[in-house]
Amino acid sequence: MEPASSWQLFNTSWTLHRLSPLHHKKDCEALLDNQYALNTYAARLRDQLTGDVLAGLQATASAADDDALSKTGALKECTWRSFSTSSPSGDASSASDRHASFPGILVTLEYENITYKAALLAESSSSSQRPSRAGSTFLPLLLTKCPNALRQTLISFLSANFDAYCAPLRLSSAFLCSGLEKFVDELRTGSDRTASDDILEEVIRELQLTLAFSAAIAPALKSLNVSIARSSLAGFIHDGANTSKRTLKQKLRCPLIPNLTSYLETHLAMQLDLDGSSPNQVAKQHVRLSKVTCAAFVLGGDGRMKLVVSATRSENQGQDERMGKDEAALRASEALLHAVIGKAVISDHQTAT
Repeated sequence: MEPASSWQLFNTSWTLHRLSPLHHKKDCEALLDNQYALNTYAARLRDQLTGDVLAGLQATASAADDDALSKTGALKECTWRSFSTSSPSGDASSASDRHASFPGILVTLEYENITYKAALLAESSSSSQRPSRAGSTFLPLLLTKCPNALRQTLISFLSANFDAYCAPLRLSSAFLCSGLEKFVDELRTGSDRTASDDILEEVIRELQLTLAFSAAIAPALKSLNVSIARSSLAGFIHDGANTSKRTLKQKLRCPLIPNLTSYLETHLAMQLDLDGSSPNQVAKQHVRLSKVTCAAFVLGGDGRMKLVVSATRSENQGQDERMGKDEAALRASEALLHAVIGKAVISDHQTAT
């Protein structure tokens, strides 16, 4: 069976969970790149979904899930595949071959009318082997694209077969800020100021930040959307007149969040601490960034993510320029995905301690 392509990770709305190490020594010593073992677990999951468990699954599903499941039709195929270690482009001669690969497993559930999928990911080949003892594989991030009832069945399957613990991955306001800044930094890498501004506007377009407020200070206001127009985006990326007042650590960061925070305080009298860098405890406690939305990605504090990349190459004039922007967008998306995987690892360790 051919390895799964990393393109499967993009252009899909995922729900995020963190996953403890998978213990599989009773069945096999190695899991990744062991297609026999993957086929064995795929067959078990298929049997569980098509057996008597399915009746119980539908009985406990919500109205929305029940409606979704009733339209899927019969399960035709359940496959487990390791992700390819090559780049998403699959072209070793292209510049995109330098991009990262994501060790892990793609689970595909093909029904008559729809296909659902899940992915178990690690940061690198070495991290997937933690803990180092044989018979365990560490894939800390679980991505799922399926109805909740089906998701819970998959989680129960992982728990029963691998003695694994799974929990929703919530993303803090500080992480959403750092993720946004990391994405912007990757877009600007290797380009001069004019070129990076063009790429930034082309890839991100309009940026929307959703602010959430605690009921203690805003009982009638649950959220507030702050939109940055495409034409104004570059202005928030470059350091302004207050550059000399920033510390060395702040200067090394992308200035988007500090500049936006300063702008909101100056023009709207809103004192915010979205990234946790301010000593303002009131703002830290009652106002947070809950969602980042743009043309390139969606990242929510509730544990949802979508990375949008182009899988095509333009045949029109200006192809090199188009490919340059596509490559930058892919590189930035991979960096953001790596950050989310790293967050799953940190969250797992925090829970363990």
